[in-house]
Amino acid sequence: MQRVATYMRIKPGMEEEYVRRHAEAWPDLLAGITAYGIRNYSIFIRGQELFSYFEVDDVAAAMAMAAADPVNRRWQEYMAPLMDVGSGIKDGLTAYLVEVFHLD
Repeated sequence: MQRVATYMRIKPGMEEEYVRRHAEAWPDLLAGITAYGIRNYSIFIRGQELFSYFEVDDVAAAMAMAAADPVNRRWQEYMAPLMDVGSGIKDGLTAYLVEVFHLD
């Protein structure tokens, strides 16, 4: 299992809209995330900064599945106007964080 953490930024003034859209995330998008093998997925917000965490057996395979999924591509396009540093699935701008410590 791989633990993955990412960093993204949203544009100034888009914080509430970002939260609203995720509160209404499409059921077929959520089903897709599960189908890619992603589990224990969270996104945290602080101002314009977004931090995500998820677990997956093969991150490269999961990202390839996400990139090929038309529902996910539609979601990425829907979210793109809000993003300053956006989704790595589509544009490669997400910063993947390096784990330096873990305690089970």
